Amino acid sequence: MLTRVLSATLTGLKPQLIEVEVDTIQGTPQFIIIGLASKAVDEAKERITAALLNCGVKIKARRTVVNLAPADIQKTGSTLELAIAAGLLQLYGEIAPLPNNCLLIGELSLDGELKPVRGCLPLVLAAREFDLTEVLLPAANLPEVGFLTSVTLRPLNNLRQLLAVGGQIEQLTPHQPQPLRIVQSTGEADFATIIGQVAAKRALEIAVAGNHNIHLVGPPGAGKSLLAQAAVSILPPLSISEVISVTMIHSVAGLTTQAGVITTRPFRAPHHTTTAVGLTGGSAQLLPGEISFAHEGVLFLDEFPEFSRSALEALRQPLETKLVTITRSTGTTHYPANCMLIAASNPCQCGYWGSDKPCRCSVRERQRYNNKLSGPLLDRIDLHVRVGSVTHRQLALTNQASELSSAISQRIIIARQHQQTRLSQSKFHTNGELDGTNTKKFCLIEPAASEVLILASEKLGLSARGYFKVMKVAQTIADLASQPRITTEHITEALQYRPERSH
Repeated sequence: MLTRVLSATLTGLKPQLIEVEVDTIQGTPQFIIIGLASKAVDEAKERITAALLNCGVKIKARRTVVNLAPADIQKTGSTLELAIAAGLLQLYGEIAPLPNNCLLIGELSLDGELKPVRGCLPLVLAAREFDLTEVLLPAANLPEVGFLTSVTLRPLNNLRQLLAVGGQIEQLTPHQPQPLRIVQSTGEADFATIIGQVAAKRALEIAVAGNHNIHLVGPPGAGKSLLAQAAVSILPPLSISEVISVTMIHSVAGLTTQAGVITTRPFRAPHHTTTAVGLTGGSAQLLPGEISFAHEGVLFLDEFPEFSRSALEALRQPLETKLVTITRSTGTTHYPANCMLIAASNPCQCGYWGSDKPCRCSVRERQRYNNKLSGPLLDRIDLHVRVGSVTHRQLALTNQASELSSAISQRIIIARQHQQTRLSQSKFHTNGELDGTNTKKFCLIEPAASEVLILASEKLGLSARGYFKVMKVAQTIADLASQPRITTEHITEALQYRPERSH
């Protein structure tokens, strides 16, 4: 008797509904899985057989064929194992046929226990798109998907639970959705604890308010890393849609099994030995990279010039489009990469050029060091800030008045609200996401300010991209001041954040 069960797999973040067909045919007793199954899926035969035996099910000595349809799509991962097992149980008459509005996902252990699977959140969200209303899934995945209300979740700890109700899934206790608790990111440091660096703090406030990329340049020990860590404390809270988007990316990589839903903005700080694949994603499994893990948060690249040239150049397109496209022989997928880049570097190899300490580098060595960062890459960064050393006298002073991160965060939230109101009829949410055409459309600039920008751009030799980046930064400065239009003052401040050598 042919049986059918519905399951799903992922290619990147894209779900694919899979119909699991199980039947017996004449021939030598054997368990066969067909339908372009990967090695991991094919190995499931042994796990499923052992799980059924350990649950007290007698395996029939028949030639059993499992077909995974559609047959022309590669099936990877372990999400299909529960569905295959349920199909066999129906074939053996151990349980009643499951309803056709039910999706089954889960990995089996040898004793029948259900283990959590990668990508549970995008799969459960896709169930509604597939017109399915019930989802049977491992109980261990509930911390990740327990807040969803679009479908009925019926968690299982063991295959024996499905056997106990004879396939009557309405007898399984449904999960009661729990509301999300979104918290403000705190970070490892507060702006109030950072001594001096007024200009750098101001630049970071602008960068966070408009979701702009920023490059901090200064000598060793100036506090660049501390400033980057403190930037997390002024990020606005995630919205519900952003929580889902961030958690989906982490879920695909299997990073939500213990953490559950990601409710704070991510902060990723990969080492400078990270490869291009590590930054942008790839491998045969089409997994996301660091720039996607930092989606809706911060990607901090310390020792910026020490990253390999190929890794840095691979960031150029994602920084511009806020999207990563990964193509391998196994397929093509897309990951969002709407993160704020904070890059930190020294001004030269020894680190002291332009500081109060003597530089030991020759002119050629400085040029070679700075040439590690290409012009097109630097042009994609909105703000370039020189971070000076803090004097010993400043360090010795006590009770220095400095603004708390919570106060700065409130200004940023208000600035973001101005942006959301202005951009409500577009696909954009912040000034940093705007392209050239939409920058002209949504950034409102006074005629006098426009004339100043034109003259400065000609004098500095700004590219078209650089011209629009100045305009976007100026719009963010205006939003922080709650002013509806860009003035000459805003343009003047924004121009200060262009690099010393403009491209």
